[in-house]
Amino acid sequence: MNGQSSGRRYSLEPLTVPELAGANLVRAAADAGYDFVSMFAHMPSDQLPLDPAVRDADHRAAMKSAMAETGVRLLNLECFNLDASAEPVEFAQALECGGDLGASTATAIVWENHDLDDALAKYCRLCDMAAEHGIRVNVEFFATAKSLPSIFEVADFVRRAGRKNTGIVVDSLHLMRTSGGMAGLRTINPELVGGVQLSDGMLTPPADLDAEMMARLLPGQGEFPLREIVDYCPADLVLSLEAANLSQARSVPPERRAADMLASARRLFG
Repeated sequence: MNGQSSGRRYSLEPLTVPELAGANLVRAAADAGYDFVSMFAHMPSDQLPLDPAVRDADHRAAMKSAMAETGVRLLNLECFNLDASAEPVEFAQALECGGDLGASTATAIVWENHDLDDALAKYCRLCDMAAEHGIRVNVEFFATAKSLPSIFEVADFVRRAGRKNTGIVVDSLHLMRTSGGMAGLRTINPELVGGVQLSDGMLTPPADLDAEMMARLLPGQGEFPLREIVDYCPADLVLSLEAANLSQARSVPPERRAADMLASARRLFG
């Protein structure tokens, strides 16, 4: 059974199970019942491992074979950082891999770049490069960022780009911590939303937002208005499930965490 049986389609995000990559990620997603996976294709941080399928032909072939066998597809490429040191030419390998494996979206972030004109120029170049592979580039905002800290700044940023393949990633945690939740989301055209990442949490913000990002709750375990967020987004949007939780990662196998995440989402969304 996959997500389409309930009318929803789901993607397993690599931050939920960072131990898994390539074919192993695809097979774990298939066993749990996901329709898609996303992959770490261009990581700006050494803390999160680059999927070996990006650079290794054998790993890519194994991932492609697993996708063909299971029917699980690649959704999104994580993530392209438009910081001051970024050189768009360095994005080419990840985009080529994504195009080869059938990705439809990619995520861009700005962490950090005080010169937003520079970040915008790099974003426009990234969009142009991604368009050659049929990939839409969505910008994600972060509660702990300074450059693009909320949905309001990101909406203006993507509008200024003037490209057809732009959009916004709405992460439920960052939406609730920076943009007033549903009130903030309703200020933008829902067609701008090209990706949604779902985890849960309590309405009262914690003292340490950085810690919360790595201690997320499964959908339905907290108080976020996840149904309302999803209902505002385009109806055909794939629901990406991203709930990094370090304490669970120490004791629960990644395959079990992936399955629990999807089961929780299905209970919430029907």
